[in-house]
Amino acid sequence: MRVKHDIPKIIVVRQYQAVEELPMGYQAPVDPGQTDLVNTAGKKVRVYGFGFVFSHSRYKYVELDDKPLTTTRFIQMHYRVFEFMGGVPEEIVYDQDRLLAISENFGDVIYTAEFEKFRQ
Repeated sequence: MRVKHDIPKIIVVRQYQAVEELPMGYQAPVDPGQTDLVNTAGKKVRVYGFGFVFSHSRYKYVELDDKPLTTTRFIQMHYRVFEFMGGVPEEIVYDQDRLLAISENFGDVIYTAEFEKFRQ
């Protein structure tokens, strides 16, 4: 198709740069996700996860579940990681996800009611 219709292939170069080291306890990126694993019987199973990293120390916390995450379970995972880590970071950074955001309009994020209550 590209050759036949002279459609150029657009190569996107990822822009990135080093980020300043943040103070201890300041920031933690959180990322919900899913992956397929093979269980001990050799069967493929899908697991859903919650990854949390304290930026300064790179100390990590991961929690997996065999059911798709809901906003309620996503919030409960936050409480468990706060207890595990012994505190709450100053700032938590999220990729937009349906568990916490309904929409975004030019940087103005509209959160689900349940997540907004947790956030407050």
